[in-house]
Amino acid sequence: MKEHFFATNLSCLKCGKEYPLTKMLEGCTNCRTDKVVVNLDVRYDYDSIANILSKKVLIRRKDRHGLWKYKELLPVERRDCMITLGEGNTPLIKCNRLGKELGIKELYIKDESRNPTWSFKDRHCCVAIAKGLEFGAKIVSVSSYGNMGASTAAYAARAGIPCIVFVPSFIPKNMLTWLHVYGAMVVPVTTTEGRWTLEFKCLKTFDGWYSAGTFTSPMPVYNPYGVEGNKTITFEICEEMNWKAPDKVIVPTSYGGGLWGIWKGFKELLTLDLIGKKPEMVSVETNVLAPLAKAISKGLEYVERVSPANSVAFSIAGVVSSYQALKAIRESSGIALTVSEEQIVEAQKLLASREGIYGEMASVAAIAGVKKLIEEGRIERDETVVCVLTSSGLKFPEVTASFLQESMIPIAPKLEELLVFVQKNYGYDLTQLKTVV
Repeated sequence: MKEHFFATNLSCLKCGKEYPLTKMLEGCTNCRTDKVVVNLDVRYDYDSIANILSKKVLIRRKDRHGLWKYKELLPVERRDCMITLGEGNTPLIKCNRLGKELGIKELYIKDESRNPTWSFKDRHCCVAIAKGLEFGAKIVSVSSYGNMGASTAAYAARAGIPCIVFVPSFIPKNMLTWLHVYGAMVVPVTTTEGRWTLEFKCLKTFDGWYSAGTFTSPMPVYNPYGVEGNKTITFEICEEMNWKAPDKVIVPTSYGGGLWGIWKGFKELLTLDLIGKKPEMVSVETNVLAPLAKAISKGLEYVERVSPANSVAFSIAGVVSSYQALKAIRESSGIALTVSEEQIVEAQKLLASREGIYGEMASVAAIAGVKKLIEEGRIERDETVVCVLTSSGLKFPEVTASFLQESMIPIAPKLEELLVFVQKNYGYDLTQLKTVV
């Protein structure tokens, strides 16, 4: 065993079959059926890790940048492959005003919009592409037109590996700009499903091809190494909370890589005796799709596909979710929650206007989820709740603009016109302020 390397093998999350730590990106061959693809999980020698990693050791590493302060719990062996753009170390922000308004004392935001490409996907891509370097990848690919695409392109550029991003034909212009400026080869495909089909063919055809993201045939299968990066969200939360796990962690969810990675992080910290309990995990989906919530409510062992639908929260508008997402909810005795489109729009305005945090529509689904759980009496006033804000609203400001008053008639620089303007447009009476004597 190397100085810091304790990953031992890949293991099926369902049947437990073990596989070597190779470029195996297609899930468990033993469990694959027409309806189910089961994700593989990286396993570690936790007994050996416990002899090295402690609270004191992590405190001494506090000022290190990137994810690699937790290198013992990550699946990358070679130090020269541990690329970084300064991801991680995102703030855990206590939301006093919003919490008071909603009726909860301990409400926190883990603000992942502070990562290099403004989303939590940077944690995944940092580790996935670092592992690709170890495998000698000649080209890295992903099927995405959102956060995962931008992050893959950025980290591939950092690693010096050519990158191809398969996108749907309706990709937003601003995201196309992001991808191209990172030097990615952007390939528009006529259908959403066709993106995954074409990427999978390339993976099977070309030597040195490496996928950083997700396949959905028939269920999503993640790059098992990249998902490990999401655990570091958990590690940072618990460090900031003086090694106390929150009562609930609320995660906007589509395919479930973030949900599973965060949950796995809590399990590992408990195994290492660094925390004393595990939280309930809460997934939040938009109710126009909600494949995970539907699978949970039906008691299924797989997630059925749902019909495609447009959503303001398109980053979590997946037609199917993963086995690992099901497992995270069930193992944590958690909740698979749905919120409406209207609740998501309201939550974006609420978080920005009360706490000065502008989250992407998909990410503020977590705030909508908190509000709904409080209204339904499923969060106690004294519980500690952490919402994972997955991405910045600055990525897609046009979505926000469609719900706000943008067009205004300019006024003359006269005080009386200002009073009328502010009252008419914002309902605020400036005459209530005392005048200077």
